[in-house]
Amino acid sequence: MANQKPQMDAAIDVLRREHYRITEPRKAMLATLVREPKPLSAEEIHKHIAATKADLVTVYRSLEAFEKAGIVQKFNLESGKSLYELVEENHHYHHIICRKCHRAEKLDFCEISKLEELAKHLGYSDINHVLELYGLCEDCR
Repeated sequence: MANQKPQMDAAIDVLRREHYRITEPRKAMLATLVREPKPLSAEEIHKHIAATKADLVTVYRSLEAFEKAGIVQKFNLESGKSLYELVEENHHYHHIICRKCHRAEKLDFCEISKLEELAKHLGYSDINHVLELYGLCEDCR
């Protein structure tokens, strides 16, 4: 738990700086995202924070606020289901996701810079990207 405190504190500092309210359900959500080793769905987060009595709508709204503040990354499975994970402020990861068990593993690098440069040369600005890889993990093959 001691090594999780700096992550929690950093996330709360960002929320305060961005003028978001720091509520008990939001703190519980952040604690869950810090503690869990894998990305979670809104429904899974909701189950983890049941003691706060926050409804699922509150969880979705808070996740949206976290995403806007740049401390949570949302990514979609091929099925359309969304998963969320805590990230350092305005940092992102790509993932390799198992189609069968939905295990998601972070890929620690991003090689999109050449494509972003091409887009800039084509006259685009404020460029963003989403990239997830899908396959079958070793356990599911």
